[in-house]
Amino acid sequence: MEIEKPKIAAVSYSLGRQARPPSTVTPTVMRKPQLAITAQYSPHPVRPDRVTATVESVGKFRPGANPLQLNALPPKRKPLPSPKAAPPPLATASAQAAAVMAPATTPKPAVAAAPTPVAAPAPKPAVAPAPAPVVAPAPIAQAAPPPEPKPTPPKPKPSAPPLLALQNVSKAFGAVRAVDDVSLTLYPGEKHALLGENGAGKSTLVKMIYGVLQPDGGSIALDERPIRIASPSAARARGIGMVFQHFSTFEALTVAENLAVVLPDRSLRAIRREVRQIGDEYGLGIEPDRSLASLSAGERQRVEIIRCLLQKPRLLIMDEPTSVLTPQEATALFGVLDRLAEHGCAILYISHRLDEVRTLCDRATVMRRGKVVATCDPREETAASLAEMMVGSAVERPIKQAAYVGKARLEVEKLSLSPKSSIALKDITFSARKGEILGIAGVAGEGQSELFAALSGERSLRRANAICVDGRPVGHFDTTRRRRMGMAFAPERRLGHAAIGDLRLSENFRLTHHATGADRAGHRRRGAAKIREDFDVRAEGRDPYAAALSGGNLQKFVIGREIARDPAVLIVEQPTWGVDAGAATVIHRALMDLATKGTAIVVISQDLDEIFALCDRIAVLYRGKLSEPRVTSTVTTEEIGLAMGGISPDNANLAGVS
Repeated sequence: MEIEKPKIAAVSYSLGRQARPPSTVTPTVMRKPQLAITAQYSPHPVRPDRVTATVESVGKFRPGANPLQLNALPPKRKPLPSPKAAPPPLATASAQAAAVMAPATTPKPAVAAAPTPVAAPAPKPAVAPAPAPVVAPAPIAQAAPPPEPKPTPPKPKPSAPPLLALQNVSKAFGAVRAVDDVSLTLYPGEKHALLGENGAGKSTLVKMIYGVLQPDGGSIALDERPIRIASPSAARARGIGMVFQHFSTFEALTVAENLAVVLPDRSLRAIRREVRQIGDEYGLGIEPDRSLASLSAGERQRVEIIRCLLQKPRLLIMDEPTSVLTPQEATALFGVLDRLAEHGCAILYISHRLDEVRTLCDRATVMRRGKVVATCDPREETAASLAEMMVGSAVERPIKQAAYVGKARLEVEKLSLSPKSSIALKDITFSARKGEILGIAGVAGEGQSELFAALSGERSLRRANAICVDGRPVGHFDTTRRRRMGMAFAPERRLGHAAIGDLRLSENFRLTHHATGADRAGHRRRGAAKIREDFDVRAEGRDPYAAALSGGNLQKFVIGREIARDPAVLIVEQPTWGVDAGAATVIHRALMDLATKGTAIVVISQDLDEIFALCDRIAVLYRGKLSEPRVTSTVTTEEIGLAMGGISPDNANLAGVS
């Protein structure tokens, strides 16, 4: 029987959702094809259990007498060298099985020997290594972990012209040179990391690319043509998009209305439809009619990312995009960036999560004090070596010492809160004891902001004894009265919630210290100066405005301001959001030292590494309900991660999740 296949664009093969690869994967045997059929396989599948094959030429083919007959797989071939990390076992097995389906009459060693790179900013080396002989794969008895990627030599510069080139760019604010003679080149399809400690000049540099700031010197070229980017709208018109570390949205508007501000050519109906489509495709779901004021920090970050994706950029700048995203959301984002790079979009990626940089990026430029100090392949470096380049010295993370844990200083009993936005708190019960750091983990939008508002007094409670501090009910008190009872608070959104950008640091110091009677001008200035000294808060001038500080330096000031009050109870939300390794070390050490003095600390965080490094006990907040706190040494990150997704250990075992 002959079957006509005149126009086939793509064929997808799926192994289904399985805990491990099947013991054998065998294709249907075909004989005597009348026209050569070749297939090209992508090393980056959309899902780890799916491999897509694109048919380059098609024609008539004649199946065997028994199309369903399966044959055993031949011996396994040697793994081929690749600069990328090895693909997951499922994808590898599928690719090997699909490779056997190619007819033997017209082999293409180049296609069979190595998969096409997902997005490579640089071409192959001039002298390419000889491809390993293709040997048919052996039957797969069980799943094996992928081999560790080996360091690869630096790639030569691409032959294609650069998309963006900065030459000797400088920018000064008074006597401070935030960017000092920086040169940077980006190529189409490149994922390039921009690294540096807080205040190194990264944000200032990308703001000049995006048109928010104008350089004092140097030149910027796009497509090898010198340009002047006068404004963000001019940058967007040239295909440059940016996700800011501090959100550029209007809280009084809905998600769709915020997007309409930068997309005036589209109707609200079209924007709503596209937002839902992007949410379904990329796992960045958000309801377009929700008000920005009701969203958590992680949900606001999704809005920023969706805004850029709607513009279909040629160059995408991302300033700390995963700082408030869960690991699952970050993984989905990396898939988005990989697909954008495949289509030629250049990615300029700023992050303090160095393991992410090593996984995602092809090249990295390191800045320190406004200057470029290194350019490297991050896959050849360790997180520790990258941190040392950024800071200029080795970074040692503090280790929490065993501390005396006394009686409960904060007691929360059956705290319930009606949903003002989307999440209701239901019978929250826990205690934080003297000298203890209690961690509350959870993904964005599961009630963290509502819990912080209830604990800080921003949301009133019907029952006074729902919250007690040192045995005294404070549930009916406002924020100021709770501070007078010995409580301190550091919310996740540092600019606009924890601090006011148009006020000087001494005035921001007064915002929380006035409750304790420290309201004299001299005391405020001395207090702010001491915080800057103790927490290494870098800023120009004796008493700068809060908006003039980088994100990490402002975060250190906010945490230091609350610790300076020597509180009985400290509630801190996302303590190291968007800060570099050095600043995170300073904040963690300060929290540990405060606990040893007898303060009860509650840390609300999405960062599991931070939770396990800081906390004595851990509870999980999921859909407004809090799990029973457990001692940190008795649980694993996998168990907490499953609980953050609403999966109990028993359900995980039933589902085959390890």
